Amino acid sequence: MEKREDEMDGRTTPGTAPPAPRPLDAPEPTGPPAAAAPAGLLARWTAGRPQARPATTPWRRTWRWVLAAAVTVLLAWLTYSRDGWIPILSGFDLGVHEFGHLLTLWAPALLCSFAGSFLQVAAPLLLGAYFWWRRDQLAVVLMVAWAAENLHNVSVYVADAQVMVLPLLGDDGSGAGHDWHNILLALDALAATDRIALVVRTCSVVLFVVALGLAALGYSRARRD
Repeated sequence: MEKREDEMDGRTTPGTAPPAPRPLDAPEPTGPPAAAAPAGLLARWTAGRPQARPATTPWRRTWRWVLAAAVTVLLAWLTYSRDGWIPILSGFDLGVHEFGHLLTLWAPALLCSFAGSFLQVAAPLLLGAYFWWRRDQLAVVLMVAWAAENLHNVSVYVADAQVMVLPLLGDDGSGAGHDWHNILLALDALAATDRIALVVRTCSVVLFVVALGLAALGYSRARRD
């Protein structure tokens, strides 16, 4: 009877061995499994994200997407018809470019030269990610289009790496401050200037198409909902 009572208490089971004791030097199990950590971070990141607003007004159903597409087309036309320079906007782009250099004054010369063009493109894309989190789809489309405009601006700068005829801020006429001349010279890639500029310009066109596609997708979803 004593053995039977032990079995009913769960202390032993006929035909099975008792569990092995935990080693004395083994750490105590603490916290959730490691696999749950990414899910927890994602949950915290999305906890404060605003709820999607239903498309119940003409602005949300139609007009904001029409505006997004119109601005994208206008920006693309200005970008490719003015050789990459747009009044007011390109002046602001130049400020972002120079700020990229200021942020990396401590870095090696090659990285500092690249930082200006990088920030021109990265800044609107990062803002686009923020507006996506805020569920402001109109702003997302405009940020992607702005990044496309900046990519074309960078492609013009890259294409000038050999001839160095663009007027540069603070240039003394020697071309010593030409970012892309210095970058490609350091990488021994000056001979590939035209090909690199073409790749960057193609990426600009792709981003403009993506912006238009996002506007069309938003329009179709709003009308369907």
